[in-house]
Formats: sequence, structure tokens, C-alpha cells
Amino acid sequence: MKKNRLFTDDIFSLIPSNGDFTAMEWLADQMPGGFFIYRADKSTQLLFVNQATCDIFGCDSVEDFRSYVGDSFRGMVHPDDYDIIQDSIDDQIASLENSHNMDYVIYRIIRKDGQIRWVDDYGHFATIPGFGDVYYVFIGDITETRLAAEEKERSRALAEALETAEQANIAKSAFLSNMSHEIRTPITAILGMNEMIRREAKETDILEYSENIRKAGMSLLGIISDILDFSKIEMGHMELDNEEYTLSSVVTDLYNLVHFRAEEKGLNFVISIDPALPSRLVGDTIRIKQIITNLLTNAVKYTETGSIVFEMKRVDLSDKTVKIRVSVSDTGIGIRKNDMEKLFEPFDRLDLKKTRSIEGSGLGLAITRQLLTIMNSKLSVDSEYGRGSVFSFLLTQQVTDDTPVGELDPAALLHESVLHYPRLKHFQAPGKRILLVDDTPMNLQVIAGLLKRTLMQIDVAVSGVECIEKFGISDYDLVFLDYRMPQMNGIETLHEIARLYPDKFKKTPIISLTASAVSGDKEKMLAAGFTDYLSKPVNIDEMERMMSRYLPADAVIFGEDDSTSEEDEYNKLPCSVKECDILDARLGLSYCGDADDYLYALETYASSIDAKADLIEFNLLQGDIDAYILNVHSLKSTSESIGAMGLFYLAKSLESAARKNNIKRLQNDTPILLKLYKEAGEELALLE
Repeated sequence: MKKNRLFTDDIFSLIPSNGDFTAMEWLADQMPGGFFIYRADKSTQLLFVNQATCDIFGCDSVEDFRSYVGDSFRGMVHPDDYDIIQDSIDDQIASLENSHNMDYVIYRIIRKDGQIRWVDDYGHFATIPGFGDVYYVFIGDITETRLAAEEKERSRALAEALETAEQANIAKSAFLSNMSHEIRTPITAILGMNEMIRREAKETDILEYSENIRKAGMSLLGIISDILDFSKIEMGHMELDNEEYTLSSVVTDLYNLVHFRAEEKGLNFVISIDPALPSRLVGDTIRIKQIITNLLTNAVKYTETGSIVFEMKRVDLSDKTVKIRVSVSDTGIGIRKNDMEKLFEPFDRLDLKKTRSIEGSGLGLAITRQLLTIMNSKLSVDSEYGRGSVFSFLLTQQVTDDTPVGELDPAALLHESVLHYPRLKHFQAPGKRILLVDDTPMNLQVIAGLLKRTLMQIDVAVSGVECIEKFGISDYDLVFLDYRMPQMNGIETLHEIARLYPDKFKKTPIISLTASAVSGDKEKMLAAGFTDYLSKPVNIDEMERMMSRYLPADAVIFGEDDSTSEEDEYNKLPCSVKECDILDARLGLSYCGDADDYLYALETYASSIDAKADLIEFNLLQGDIDAYILNVHSLKSTSESIGAMGLFYLAKSLESAARKNNIKRLQNDTPILLKLYKEAGEELALLE
């Protein structure tokens, strides 16, 4: 349309004074767009039109166009755009004295065939003797350009929305990773202390209590990981981790998790397992137990009197798979019909008058339904308000042993497992060599001390650069590589090793160590090239099991742990250490392995206090919060390793405040942390 301006002066020079437009016909037909003239007074009349205009409006000829528009041009304009045209005309009338002042407008027209098209026009008013006021219109079809612009804008908006969503997802992942570490750390400490009880206790009832703590704690770790990753389930990125399991062990764990809660409320907890079910299956036991645990705990929550019945019944069995109907029924408050739709809404709770005192977030059933969807199953609900509910689903599992499970008594199985609880075995692999990589020397010392009984040669590195250097000059049978390290993280270190030493890389198992335990982290590490994944804080028994899996079978020698060794090591400690107010010596000893390593850890910890304290103070002064977090995190970790729990909890609190960018809290409490830290150094220096 802009080219039409080139014709403007020529057109105006040919304005007729007698109604004869012949002189301008040839020029108008040469124009790249439409052009027409009409009278603008009350007796609207088309005076001139070129063929391009007819084409725009879907008319075959000038006569066809005249017939289509008639005496009024309103019929050719889309009704929603009348005001645009009228405003343009009003503006032109107001400026008639400047006849060459063009008015540019964009609007929609209705073609003769009914199509709606976008056009732009330059309107121009002039006065012709004998005709009065007339309106010259240069018009062009811009529909394709307009649609392309709209599509480009939609694409831009979509790209912007995707980028915003991605940034939000990154922020959420960072939050979940940090939260995972914060929640898992105290649970791991609980399990660690419980493991000390399991190793030292001989009384059957104590071992039974300890076994309950262990199984509940392990289940809690799995459930927490899934709850923290609730958003990932919603996005459909959750994958099942299938492995072989025994049906009796799953049923026993479920009984162990729920029967105490039922007994506390005086409920009759009944477990009915079809004796014909296969004994060994393949599936994701963590999520199966999470689903059933959610249903069972809900049943206990919402039932005041009566019973809870957990049933597993064989529906169909083939050579390779079994279909099981799992149901949980209760005699609780039931669900109203009009509340069924809200049943699976996150954070929603039905019948608030009756459930006001019940704890919980309301996420259980929402997670349960989504996990079942991943398993190609569906949760069914049959409920009668005031009388109880039945929740059920079909579970399809692979069969590895079709021997019937027979009659199961979970209580008896639990008691029997405690009576025959085997002392933990450790292994030795003399002559084998491993490399431990962690940016916190204290962590390296603790792990190396705990692994000393393996008789392996243990090398350590405190950075990615040192790891690469040692990997290049030595042959290792196994490498444990920390993920979160400054300058060069674990993945970057791994990729550099693969680039520099491809042959060694291919034959050496390299296992990732990370304090994050969000679902998907394992997949991330494996995708990056790690052989396997181990979460921190490190459980030494789990680490040894992983080591025995990747070391050559003929190099590993298993033996029995001495159940009295930890007490013997504790007795070797000086009285000044055992009586030190700032230390939990037993906890520190459990981390460090034996008395010599614990005493060396205390010495190492004390010698680094001045430098570490100055560094934390400098980080805060410079406003370098990332470095502050890194150093306080290290202080937290090393304090826990020696049993300095007061410093551990204060450092943990300040690390959390730093992650929330709570500068005021850091300024107020960091001096307190550093004062206690330095006082601890003075007290440790006095130990014999």
C-alpha cells in the first residue's frame, strides 16, 4: 500500500471537473492496489473504481462491485469495525483544508463470497466542482501479512511463557533439592543412631523396636522423596523403578507401618492375603507401599470405631504376570456423594466439622491417584456416608516365582525376622584401590575412617582438578565423586575425565555422591555418565554394599562384624573427650569408625577453625552469600561428623537463612556462631 503514495500527486492532477474520469483510468489500473472514489455527502455514490479493488472484494467486474456495494459502503465493512471507519471520516472532514493529509486505517471487510479479510487504506477528502466532497481511497489486502504477524506474536508469547515456566521449574527444582537435603539429614541421623542400637542390643524386644524404627524410617525416606517431587509427578516425568521383591516382606512392612496407629485408636486391623498369590514379584515397591500406606493411614485417620481391612486377592494369573485386586475398607465417617469430585483435590479435606482435628496436608489421595495412573491403574471408591468406605485398585506385576505365598501372618513374620536378625557383614578387599572426592576434608576423613576395615588403599581429593590429576596418574578400582563442589562440580569433573582418559573412564566405576535426593536426581547422574548414585549423608553399610557390587567378585572377602567393637573403641577414648560438653562422643565415633580416626578428626577440625571462621566472616562482610552458604554448609557437615551438635544445628539454621537471603538474621546470628566456633576450638585444644 505504501507504493500508492507515489501515485497521489498524479491522481490529484487528473481530478475531473466535469465528471469524466477517463483520464485517470489508465493510471489507476497500473496501481499495485485498489483505488476507488465515492461522494461523501448524504447521497453516497460510487464515482470510480479500478479492477484491483474489485478483486479485493471478490467481485468479477466493476459492474459486479457497484451492484455489491450499492449506494452504501457500510455493507462491505465488518460490523465490529464501523466505528473505525466513521472515526477516520470524521477526522478527514475536520481537516479538509489540508487536502493532502492522508489518513491510514486498518479494518476488516466482508467479501462478496462471505470471506472476512483484513485491509488497510489511505483515505483522502477533496472537493470537486459539480460533485462536492468526495473520498479517495487507496486500499490493499493485508490478510496474509496480518495473520503472519499474529502468528509471530503468538509464537513470541508462547516462547516467553515457556521461558517463564522453565525459570519457575528451575527455581522449584533448586528448592526441592535444598529441602530434600534439609529433611533427609535428620532422618538419616535417626537411622544412624538406630543402627547403633541394632549392632549393640541383644534383647529381643529392643531389637524388635529397632526394626520398627528402621522400616518406618526407610519408608519415610522414600515417601518424602516422592512428596517433594509432587510437581514432577504432575508433569508426567516420573518413572517407575522396578525390582524383584517378596510379597511377604511388603505385607510385613505395611503391617509394621500401620498396626500401631490402629491399636492406639482401638481399631481391629485385619490383613487378608490370598494364599494363591505368587511369592516373588517385580515392581516398584517404594511406590506400591506408598500407595497402600496412604490408603491405610487415611482409613485409620477417618475411623473412630470398628475395623480396617487390608486385602490382596488374585484376579488373574499367567506365566509372566499376575493381576491383584488391592482394597482397603474401613468403618469410618464415609464420603458424601456430592463430595466425591473433591476427593482427589490436593490440600482439600472433606467434611471439615468431622475432620478438623485430623493432621495431614491432604496430598495423599492426589499422589496416590497419579502414581496409579503411572502404573496404568485407577483408584476406585465405594463409600456410604456415616458407614465407611472401600478404596481399591488393580495391580499388575511380573512374576519371578509363582510358588504360592500361602497363609501370611505379618505379626509373626516381623517377630521372626527380629529373632533371626543377622549381624551385619562387612567385607575386605585388600590390594584394591579407591578414590574419594569431596570438597570437605572432614567428610573425606570420616568416610575413609569407616572404610578402613575394608583393607583397601584409599586415596582422597578435595576438588575436581585434584580428582582429574590423581585419576590420570593412578589406576583405581572405584571412584566416589561428590556432585556439589566449587569451581568444577561432579558432572563437569566426570566429563573432563571421560575426555582426557577415555579408556580408563570406560573400565572404572564412578559413583556420584550428592546430598540431594529428589526423584530424578539418580536419572540425571546416570544420564551424565555416572555408573551409579549414592545419597549423602553417606550410610556406610549402603556404601559398602555398593562397593561390593562393583568390585571384582574374587577380590571381596566377607566377614562378620564384631558387635562389641564400637563399645571397645569408645572405651579407648580419653575421659576428657567422653566428658567434653560440646561433643557427643558416641555419635562422632559412629561417624569416624574407631577411636584413632575420631581423635584425628577432632584434631583436624580444631586446626581449621581460625581459617574457616575468618572466611565465613569475610563472606558475610563482602555480601557473597553463595560462598557463605558453601562454607557454613561445610561447617555444619564437619560439626556433625565429630558430634558437635550445638554448632551443627546453629550452622544448619544459618545456612537455611542464607538460602532465603535473610540478611538481617545472618548479621545478627553469624557473630554468635563464630564465637561458639572459636570457643569450641579453645576447648578442643585442651583435650588430652
